[in-house]
Amino acid sequence: MKKDILAIIAGSLIVGTALSAQAASTTSIGSGTIHFMGSVVDAPCSVSADSEHGIVMLDQVSLKSMATKGETSGQAKAFNISLEDCDVTTYTNATVTFHGQSNADQAGVLANTAGSGAATGVALQMFGPDGNKLDVEKESSKQILSNGTNVISMSVDYVTISDAATAGAVESVATFQITYS
Repeated sequence: MKKDILAIIAGSLIVGTALSAQAASTTSIGSGTIHFMGSVVDAPCSVSADSEHGIVMLDQVSLKSMATKGETSGQAKAFNISLEDCDVTTYTNATVTFHGQSNADQAGVLANTAGSGAATGVALQMFGPDGNKLDVEKESSKQILSNGTNVISMSVDYVTISDAATAGAVESVATFQITYS
């Protein structure tokens, strides 16, 4: 019987040692960083995260569609700014103002800041929720808010700003500000 107990103890020690060795042999491969960002606002609505850091991918247009100075390509790209958790107890309207580098040749449009390989004679024209041209640094038309989620529809299009546009990349960055009334 003593031999049986000793065999059980020896077997337990062997299994325990094997499990300890297996646990000690694990490795950690790879690591990363997660950047958490947010804010607390004192406003009747909060801007959705998708709208706060959006990217609008414009479709390619032909150089032929950019032939007339002051005209857009006619292929505006729609995008939305979503406002969440709105409480219209105090404020019932919202406007949007875009801030960005305006083009020196045509005030009110966003300059093409693509850099090397950029299209020349081309900028970006914003359009407000009413479908009218919206110049940089100007407020959009008022949008009536309701409780809950509100979507403000906007759009952007290429605009020719010189007599001879050339093909190339078009990029611009704009920030926006929501004003409540």
